[in-house]
Amino acid sequence: MQTITIDVGGSKALFTLHLSGHTEQYKIPTGEIFNIDELNKQLAALERDYQLKDHQVAIAVPGLVQHQRVVACKSLPGLNGLSAATLNTQGQLKLIINDIDAGMQAMSDAKYACELLVMCGTGIGMSIAFNGKTFTGATGVAGELGQCRMMTDAGEFTLEQLASGESIRSRNITSAADLYLAGTSLGMGLAWAVNLFNPNRIWLAGGMMNSAPYYKGCLDGLKQMALSAPLSALQINRVDDMETLVCRGLKAILAREGDAESASWQDELTT
Repeated sequence: MQTITIDVGGSKALFTLHLSGHTEQYKIPTGEIFNIDELNKQLAALERDYQLKDHQVAIAVPGLVQHQRVVACKSLPGLNGLSAATLNTQGQLKLIINDIDAGMQAMSDAKYACELLVMCGTGIGMSIAFNGKTFTGATGVAGELGQCRMMTDAGEFTLEQLASGESIRSRNITSAADLYLAGTSLGMGLAWAVNLFNPNRIWLAGGMMNSAPYYKGCLDGLKQMALSAPLSALQINRVDDMETLVCRGLKAILAREGDAESASWQDELTT
């Protein structure tokens, strides 16, 4: 089955086309003005250029998704309301999902009791998996790590205000010492999640993890604030090939759903 997986980020979108025997990738800029109409235009162009019709489409966005509909997307407000009703495609829309939850599906393993994926790019978010299955909570908003509040000498701030890529750019933070301090804030916030969930593995992803002082600050802040018991068996990994993480997760979800449909069909044949 041919597929198009789309990772729409705050600054760029990655379109990955899995065609017969090969894969194609395209990147386009996004930003605050990017909206549903622009997404439809880009998708229509790819479907036309590759003459695609009977294919599957899966989309991930950096926001709150409930019942296959984008409810709130702070970095890309023009995508609010994206759903099967507003997406124009010649294929079959199979999935709209939060981008970090999608990324988790590329990394999680059912043999581990708990895993956390922390993404720090434009914003900050976290995905939680129990035995390979993503936990989204009662209304789909579990993992809003960036909204945790912290006290500093200058007052009380959210973690996103202290450590997100958007905050660092807007405050023009460039020195290694200040980047380390921002990373430390993220690590301290993440320590709460470690103490609460006692995970086997933590995956660190997002553009800010490419900054050496930020990354070191994150690790140091985590180790300083988390309890020694959950830290003792914890594996902390930085995600390789971050750019394709979300699309790889979307592809894994589509493949799993395809296997389930095939198994159901086979069961019907044998009954």
